[in-house]
Amino acid sequence: MPNKKIVLSNDPLLLTILHNSFFQREGFDMVQVQDGQTGFQAIEAEEPILAAFDLVQLGGQALDCCRAVKSDPLLATTPILLLLPEDAGEDLADDCWAAGCDAVVHRPLAAERFLDAACGLLGISRRLAQRFPVSFQLSFLDTKQKKHVGSCVNLNLGGMFLATEKLFPVDTELAVEFVLPGFQMALQNSVRVAWVNHPEWRKKNSMPCGVGLEFVSVSPTFVAALEEFLERVNNDD
Repeated sequence: MPNKKIVLSNDPLLLTILHNSFFQREGFDMVQVQDGQTGFQAIEAEEPILAAFDLVQLGGQALDCCRAVKSDPLLATTPILLLLPEDAGEDLADDCWAAGCDAVVHRPLAAERFLDAACGLLGISRRLAQRFPVSFQLSFLDTKQKKHVGSCVNLNLGGMFLATEKLFPVDTELAVEFVLPGFQMALQNSVRVAWVNHPEWRKKNSMPCGVGLEFVSVSPTFVAALEEFLERVNNDD
């Protein structure tokens, strides 16, 4: 994904849903806005992968912002999801579509419906976006090309958690090599350290000492192998 930012109206429930989802685990930044004007400015400045605006909070400003974005050749491809009030009728939904939005979600705001709509706009399988528990050994090279070994304990299309006593600062780029269980071909890819689970200050107590890794510049072959493996794991659940 090119830019891991989401622009959204300042809605505590919406923010909670995103913070409790894989978007937060994968390091997405949430850029909150107060009105239609700041919404447009944020989309223009941040080039987000998604924008979500609540008509309960922003009212007609959400539609104005949507029209402005979709009429701008440089911004028009930004997916916009609009949240409608509980009592919204078909006329308001039609107004949203006419403004150029890419999806609508009706309140009451349910996490599953919102995330399904958001993932649909981004071409993401929400099931595959979840971290699947796995267990296999892998090797990785640090910035000095020194080889280390670790164990992958969860995995998805965006990255993995690597259990290892050799820790690195956030944003360190490493190179990993591994063979997925049931596969023969070794996969190699660059990764970025997204977060660290240090033994003395654990970010997640349920996880071992290690680092959360984000895949960088993945190849079609790499993605295809991960998708096939995760589908197998999914079907085995």
